[in-house]
Amino acid sequence: MHILYLVNALDSPPGVLLDEATRMGASATQIDTVNGRDMGSGDARGVPEAADDFDALVVLGGVMGVYEADKYPFIEESKRLVRHFHDKGKPVMGVCLGSQIVASAFGAPVYRMKEKLSAQEEWGFVPQTWEPAAADDKLLHDAAPELRTMHWHGDTFDLPAEAVRLSTRETCPNQSFRIGEKTYAFQFHLEVTREILDGWSVFRAKALDVPRAEIEKLIEPQIEASLGAQEEFARRTMRRWMELAQK
Repeated sequence: MHILYLVNALDSPPGVLLDEATRMGASATQIDTVNGRDMGSGDARGVPEAADDFDALVVLGGVMGVYEADKYPFIEESKRLVRHFHDKGKPVMGVCLGSQIVASAFGAPVYRMKEKLSAQEEWGFVPQTWEPAAADDKLLHDAAPELRTMHWHGDTFDLPAEAVRLSTRETCPNQSFRIGEKTYAFQFHLEVTREILDGWSVFRAKALDVPRAEIEKLIEPQIEASLGAQEEFARRTMRRWMELAQK
């Protein structure tokens, strides 16, 4: 199995999602979409136009918004590729920005949370409320109630017309969804590892212009309480998603 990962920010690598795929024997191509290069060879390489050379697609997170396509050409290219994988019956997984790209690829608007919701962003490990549809979902049927998953985003989206919502939160209702049998979108960061989170603490401290210790005081107890369970969930979800490529 050969999986394509679209890496939309170097501080948001595939993490657990690549590690588990590799452990299961899959090969991977990672493309740095902003700089247009193959992260393995270093050669110039943009977002592919077609799904033909790959069995599955993962679209990862980034600081940009889907509505900034004029500044980031890879966004429209990624949306077209999502549709191509979907139409070919190949698994798609969107994570954070990737989930917004999937939503937009199927016609749903993406916008800043503060435009329509009371909250301006979600950050930290916060609980998911699984929808009834998750109970029969091939990936999520045994997800722990109120599982705490890592968030860092200020954008959200409306649910595409074809989508089945799988989880929700009061402050940001559209947390995860499925379109058809093989296209999934997760607003939360399934991919995170301890190393990734350590880097994000530095970036968040700089963004808020506060000492790193202030951020760590908030996030460290959450990491200790929730990262292990999320990683177990993410690995199980990734394995089941990969199995969809065989069906």
